[in-house]
Amino acid sequence: MLTFDRRYKLFIWKGGPPPIELDFSPSSGHWYTASPYIAYLLRDHADSEAAGALAPVIRRVERSSAAEPVLPPTNGLYDYQAAGVEHLVDQFRTGRRHLLLADDPGVGKSAQSLVTAKELGAARLLIVCPAGLRLNWLREVNTWHGGPAMPLLEGKTTVSPKGSIITSYNLVEKAIGRAYDFLIVDECHALREDSTARTKAILGDATRGWRGLVDTLPTLFLSGTPIPNGRPSELWPILYRCATDAIGYLKYSAFCARYCLMAPDGRGGFMVRGAKRQDELYARLRGSGFMTRRLKADVLHELPPKRYKMVVFPADGTMRKILNKESAFSAAEILTHGVPVGSPLPEIWREMGLAKVSAAVEYIKDLLAAEDKAVVFAHHVEVVALLVDALKEYGARSITGSTLPATRQAAVDAFQGDASCRVLVCNIVAGGTGTTLTAGHDVVFVESSWVPGENEQAEDREHRIGQKFAVIVHQLVVEGSLDAKILGSAAHKRRDVGGVLDGSARVPDGPRG
Repeated sequence: MLTFDRRYKLFIWKGGPPPIELDFSPSSGHWYTASPYIAYLLRDHADSEAAGALAPVIRRVERSSAAEPVLPPTNGLYDYQAAGVEHLVDQFRTGRRHLLLADDPGVGKSAQSLVTAKELGAARLLIVCPAGLRLNWLREVNTWHGGPAMPLLEGKTTVSPKGSIITSYNLVEKAIGRAYDFLIVDECHALREDSTARTKAILGDATRGWRGLVDTLPTLFLSGTPIPNGRPSELWPILYRCATDAIGYLKYSAFCARYCLMAPDGRGGFMVRGAKRQDELYARLRGSGFMTRRLKADVLHELPPKRYKMVVFPADGTMRKILNKESAFSAAEILTHGVPVGSPLPEIWREMGLAKVSAAVEYIKDLLAAEDKAVVFAHHVEVVALLVDALKEYGARSITGSTLPATRQAAVDAFQGDASCRVLVCNIVAGGTGTTLTAGHDVVFVESSWVPGENEQAEDREHRIGQKFAVIVHQLVVEGSLDAKILGSAAHKRRDVGGVLDGSARVPDGPRG
């Protein structure tokens, strides 16, 4: 039985050995833990006193995934969004300064974040987002929070002394130095490298005593894929600066040793390759109140599920030459360690993308003979350009990293509202976030990302609020290619992500007391 020992002020497990990692007290003969998050995993074995001590943790876990608000919503939000706002506001008001809203892409994080800021009385916001999303955020601010607000664009050296500022990660340093009430950091997985200038500007640099924006502002981080590669270490910079208590004050090496699978890097050190103890980290993120997350399957009950269709092209002569070059590389190694630095693989990948264009265009034209619209994704700019040129009869528009914000928004508006624009061709990174493209329900990957989270983000431009039809994801690959192998073996990364964020890792039941 799990009991509460007043002498130790610890949660303990009588009778064992326990099913998860606990400590043992020879004097009492009990297994125990000082962590309520470990105890939460054994909550079914708690006596009444232990259950009472665990009640706040259990309530935070339940509210962090709630689909129904306590009070009827009065602000135009869906019920589950109102429930999210209630939980976020409650956590801010009861002492947490920094929170993570990790709802699935398409659930409506921007609306919830802005209504949360408004409920807290925050008038002047600093919103940090990818460069192409600044005008989209301006619309969201005007809809859910109210102005004035101004996007900080390239070339501007000063900002208005009043109202909210919307800035890109690259320009965030220009927005520092004026008064704000609240910080919203969109697509916060961009901060997964703690050595970058953007991360230091927002999170500071604890090793050098540098202060970041989070040191002075209550902050709401947003991301539907906060660990895009399935490695908990990607979330560590935010956790260490903003939820240190939730992770037991673990520094990077200790955090990785506890929650990440490690492998030798060939140079006498180790590198992160996956996740472990997902159930415990899930309990810590939820039970501390730091993370709120709802899945589309749980809250958008009328949203049809996604379907996947892998389309395998036979290799022609050019493709076979590229396949021979690819044979020197392992799909499993790429998923585990990433693309080898300094290798010819990026150029080989580009060659394969270009070689697929002709077959891909034929496939897309056949698709458009039966469907009104399609969103097409590729990785390389040259591939995007060739696709747009070949599909110009369908009013094709494009979004890449060099697309100006106003042009990007015009392309999105055309796809959503202009019948003559039947195709939108996007770079996966540039067009895979921050847009709603529900006018179509076919997503075609001519090139897929080798980061699973990026593909999922891109798919969800169509699979979100407002979609009335089942979204079909068409993945175009060449038989025997690295693309085909990587897409077929990426499921383990999705399991790692699910275990940490959604509690889908198995928690052993253990003996009954």
